[in-house]
Amino acid sequence: MPVVVITGASSGIGRAAAQLFARRGASVVLAARAAAPLREAARECGNALAVPTDVRDEAAVARLAEEAIARFGRIDTWVNSAGVIAYGRFDEVPSDVFRAVIETNLMGQVHGARAAIPQFRRQGSGVLVNLSSVWGRVTSPDVSAYVTSKFAVRAFSECLRHELRDEPGIGVATILPSPVDTPIFRQAANFTGRATRPIPPVTDPWRVAEGIVQCAQDPKREVTYGPAGRLLEYLHSLAPGLYHRFAPGAFSGGNFCVRPAAPTAGNVLEPVPELEGVDGEWRTRHRRTLAQALLDAAGGALRGLAGRER
Repeated sequence: MPVVVITGASSGIGRAAAQLFARRGASVVLAARAAAPLREAARECGNALAVPTDVRDEAAVARLAEEAIARFGRIDTWVNSAGVIAYGRFDEVPSDVFRAVIETNLMGQVHGARAAIPQFRRQGSGVLVNLSSVWGRVTSPDVSAYVTSKFAVRAFSECLRHELRDEPGIGVATILPSPVDTPIFRQAANFTGRATRPIPPVTDPWRVAEGIVQCAQDPKREVTYGPAGRLLEYLHSLAPGLYHRFAPGAFSGGNFCVRPAAPTAGNVLEPVPELEGVDGEWRTRHRRTLAQALLDAAGGALRGLAGRER
């Protein structure tokens, strides 16, 4: 029976992955900051160990690994899924919020790797799954901390693959989702003055979770989810001039509603337990908002291509 450790397991992709691993017979160890949603996620998985953990704390992540080994004797897969996002121009996002995004999204995964890899070496096997993003390959305004962290996760994962080249039993997989229908958008820090929303098409979190389960069995170097995300990656790489003409306007137009929103640190500094769950309900309850986001993104892209984007 494989043993799987998942951070960020109280919400979104991490919570979906926990359920899929458990359904397929794995022993799962779940970690997140919010204790109550984490316990609920553990109950959904049956025989699961819940370990409240802030991945920004290296010692806490080390204890997470120790508890997993003490309970189950080994770790076969470690999934670094904890992540937060902050919206706003770089100079408008408070320094502590910017730092916390980097510490969670990047250093949280560094801490996870530091806890998992020594155990993988002792066993001679194991798979590390790191969560990056399409925003780990392409740039965007108003999310600089998130984009920076996800670019760094890709680079970090690639470096680990180089260093583990003589360990054929150890794999490092990097997952790069397009926007996923999870609560992250409702939980986001936001200093733009406008409500945030994802730009469709929005990916089903269960699809990404299934990809994580598959990578645990057959690790791939990098896996991108969503055809729009792959298109953006190609354009950013092969036609950077074109990308930089249309993309800033598209993202600025699509990511934000006209509805005003008060400044908030969201769940970046502290968890917001009442907003946690697998699904963000964008594809069910907020279809009109998504449709408007797509229209506004298209309008922003056209203005950028015409040289009229503000």
